[in-house]
Order: sequence, then structure tokens, then C-alpha cells
Amino acid sequence: MSKAAKRERQRLNRETARQAREAAQRRSRQRRTLRNVLIFAVIGVVVFVLFAVLGDDDEGDESSATTTTVASTTTSASSALPAGCREVEAPAPKDVSFPEPPAMEIDPAGTYTARMQTTCGEIAIALDAATAPQSVNNFVFLARQGFYDGLAFVRSAAGFVVQAGSPTQDNAGGPGYSLQGEVPADGYELGSVAMAKGGSEAPGTAGSQFFIVTSPDGPAKLTPDYAVVGTVTEGLEVAQTIESLAPPSGDGPPTRPVVIERVTIEES
Repeated sequence: MSKAAKRERQRLNRETARQAREAAQRRSRQRRTLRNVLIFAVIGVVVFVLFAVLGDDDEGDESSATTTTVASTTTSASSALPAGCREVEAPAPKDVSFPEPPAMEIDPAGTYTARMQTTCGEIAIALDAATAPQSVNNFVFLARQGFYDGLAFVRSAAGFVVQAGSPTQDNAGGPGYSLQGEVPADGYELGSVAMAKGGSEAPGTAGSQFFIVTSPDGPAKLTPDYAVVGTVTEGLEVAQTIESLAPPSGDGPPTRPVVIERVTIEES
């Protein structure tokens, strides 16, 4: 074999070896690339599954919360909204108070009627200014100040009373003061309106909260310790409708919000 042929064969051998090395390197790179792709694909699948599972759990929680809310709403609104009542949202607390009881503004010899427009209808109250000037003056003052406008009924006691007049929209609020009102000499009757007070407070203590006796059995449940305001002359059935929203316990916040939209005072 000539030297030229030998060199050519050596060159071909080197070229073949080089091509083999390059092919091996390409196969190695391809294997690494494929491995990386598979790793990322597996990671992607795992992440997708985790998000899917967590997403399902979140939706389940929301569904449970919704169910709980609906169940709670159903419990607190165990009956349909009575005829004559409008569906309203529970009002927010009202930031209003006064530093001291009002000065005497009414004429005890005058005739005063309070017209209370509620989301279940109107209630008219003949205010007993002659017998209870302090209590009536307080009620008239608060009404004319718009204090009662937008306040919810905070209590419905089955077979007994309904109560309102708290700016905190629960049974704990007041006008920022208290005064001594007049207690009745002969008790209460169906439709009586009187000022509510705490059990430890003196008889006749009055603030802003009042109750309406809604049942014939109601007067017998009351001691004559509550400052009298007047008597319902129109719309007693409205107050009784509000009473019908008493909770399952029989005494507590109405199962549906009922709001006093405004109270106007007529004087003659």
C-alpha cells in the first residue's frame, strides 16, 4: 500500500471516529434534553394536580360557607315575610347622642300624635301628654330630632311586646342620657306604649327605647315600672305583625329586619 493510500485511510478512520463521537454527543444531548423535558412535564403535571385538588377544596369551602349562610338565613328567617312588610337590609348602628335630657318643649294640655312609618306599615300613637308630660316630651324631642328614623325593631316577644329605639340596633343603646318618666297608676293595656329600661334601673327610668304591648296577655306580664308614653290608636295590627317575627326562642330580635323609616309628630 502506498503512503498516500495509507494516509487517506488514516484520514477516513479519523473522520469516522470524529463522526461517531459527534453522533454519541448528539445522542447524549438528546437524552439529557428528553430527560429534562420529562422532568418538567412531570413537575407540571404534579403542580396541575395540586392546583386542581386545592381548587376543588376551595370551591367546596365556598359552597359550605354558602350553605351555612343559607342555613343561617333560613334559621333566622324561619317564615315568609308577612304581608304588608317590605324586605330591607338590617341597618347599621347610628351615631347620635345628646349630652342631657331635653328641656320641656310640649304643652301638657296639648294633643300630640306620633305617626311611625315602619317597613311593615304605619302605627299611630296618641301621646298622653297630660298624664306623662316628661315621658311624652322626651319622645317628642327625639322624634323631632330624627333620632328614631332608620332604627330597627330590636325585640319581638311572642304574645307580649315589640321594642325599638336603640341607635346601636340592639337592645343596649340609648340617647346618651336618662330621665325620670311617669309610671302608670293603673298599669298597661293592649296597645300601650312605654319606655323600656334595664332591670336594675329605678321605676320610670327612660331613655330612647320603647315597647308596644301587642298581646291581650301582655299587660299581665308587666309590673307598673315603665314610663308611659301613650296608646296605639291605629296600626296595632302592624305591631302584631312585627311580633309575629319573634325568633324560635319566643323572645329576641325579629327574624326579619323591620325598620322605623320616620316618626312625625302631629300637634293640635
